[in-house]
Amino acid sequence: MQYTIENEILICAIESIGAEIRSLKNKTTGEEYIWQFNKSIWGSSSPVLFPAIGKIKEEKVVFNGKEYSMPKHGIIRNNDQLIFRSFGASKCAFVLNGSEQTLKQYPYKFSFSVEFALNENRLTMSYIVENRDTVPMQFACGGHTAYACPLSGNTKLQDYVIEFPTQNELKAGTLGESGLLTHHTRKISSNEGILQLSDTLFNEDALIFSDIDYDWIRLRRRDKEKGIVVRFEEFPNLALWSKPGADFICIEPWLGLPDHEEESLDLTQKSTLKTIQPDSKFTCDIVTEIE
Repeated sequence: MQYTIENEILICAIESIGAEIRSLKNKTTGEEYIWQFNKSIWGSSSPVLFPAIGKIKEEKVVFNGKEYSMPKHGIIRNNDQLIFRSFGASKCAFVLNGSEQTLKQYPYKFSFSVEFALNENRLTMSYIVENRDTVPMQFACGGHTAYACPLSGNTKLQDYVIEFPTQNELKAGTLGESGLLTHHTRKISSNEGILQLSDTLFNEDALIFSDIDYDWIRLRRRDKEKGIVVRFEEFPNLALWSKPGADFICIEPWLGLPDHEEESLDLTQKSTLKTIQPDSKFTCDIVTEIE
């Protein structure tokens, strides 16, 4: 089922299974900013990542000597047990509370909420993580939204660019054949902070930028000054990804990283997870601003 929120400028549709954004439109012009879901191309449009990002080594984690099955990107994606809450016309939330079912995959008592709110020309997606257990809780979280890059006979993917607020050399981490992070990094060609998209840019999978020193990027047409700005203050890592030849680009702020090839299976030993103490709460926001 899809739920809709709207304000005077934007209208947003969210799929209840997995709390995935399916549409974000300008109400006046009808312009669509989210890639339109097509399962034959990719089985998602905006996965919510929690408590894992990317592939987990051996698809399991260990806590206090016990193994827990953990799927790629965690336990929110494709989950049909999320509780919907409405906060008026322009705001809603989807909540997953720890249960006997989640304890088979993740060893903590918790509450996870993703809130969606429209304010003028911005959509804010807030992750709220609450530790309801008696021990420190380790987790990762992140976004994976596919923004539309409409293609036509006159418009190619290389007509779109990603604009970075820094002109530093871009170096991306790489995933191995196993889907896990390797030690190999590659230089990504850019021009004064402008990365041109292309049909071949993601032939080696996602570009993963870790320990970043910026908190926004812009997706725009090469011949335009404005486009879509994605802001992510609390996130130390960023990934970009697309299916080669597809008409979308995923902009993925990450708190955490996929497991490394030499990563420990023990949750408490994983190198990029965040830890919050019992009875504590953590919140982070991803803001999509339509210019």
